[in-house]
Amino acid sequence: MSPTVVWPELSSPMLKIPALLTGLSLIAMAVIAGFAYGFVYNLIYVSGDPVSSQQALLDNFELYTYGIIAWGCIIILDVMASIGIYALYKSTHKKLTLFTSLLRITYTFFLILATYQLAMPLMNYNEIHNGLYYMESFSKIWTYGLIVFGLHLIFLSRVCLQSNFTPKIISVLLCVGGISYVVVESLKSFSPSLYSLTDILESVLIIPMAISELAFSIWLIVKAIRLPHYSLTHSK
Repeated sequence: MSPTVVWPELSSPMLKIPALLTGLSLIAMAVIAGFAYGFVYNLIYVSGDPVSSQQALLDNFELYTYGIIAWGCIIILDVMASIGIYALYKSTHKKLTLFTSLLRITYTFFLILATYQLAMPLMNYNEIHNGLYYMESFSKIWTYGLIVFGLHLIFLSRVCLQSNFTPKIISVLLCVGGISYVVVESLKSFSPSLYSLTDILESVLIIPMAISELAFSIWLIVKAIRLPHYSLTHSK
């Protein structure tokens, strides 16, 4: 039989729930973002064509509303994930973990500002003709936020590396994903003339950007499920 070892830094049974909720929150965010951005936003947004964007918004107004609600859910889940990460890793390095969580909260603030732009046509029906402007404002603000999100992943990778229970591969994936976010989103924000280079880099770096936090969330869920309710021991 495999030897039983203690998961040292998760020494309280109460932390089983934060681990599970954090992992589920991250997974849920990925799924909801696929609907809100991957489907709704890309269905309605027509780059450089305000008339087509306006018509698409009118034709899919109810769906657009659901998209805004979805972004609201993502914001709530982001805050939950920030709190969960702090609860799980504060014993590793309290100040560094707090800073890491605050970076994610900062990113969430950018997302709130961006979502407010998307909500303008809902709050004022007369603004529907400016739908393209508000969608592009959303994208611009969110891009700034994703730079901060990338920094969050980089510092989270450092926190995970300092812990004695997080697999090193998770730390590496988070770091690579974080650097990828910072590079790609910085180019989009500050060097739009390099769009060809940005597209090439994004096509290459989209994989680590996508799987870094996903791998972390799956690992958290699996570990949380494997932890007994009253004993924080597990088998290697």
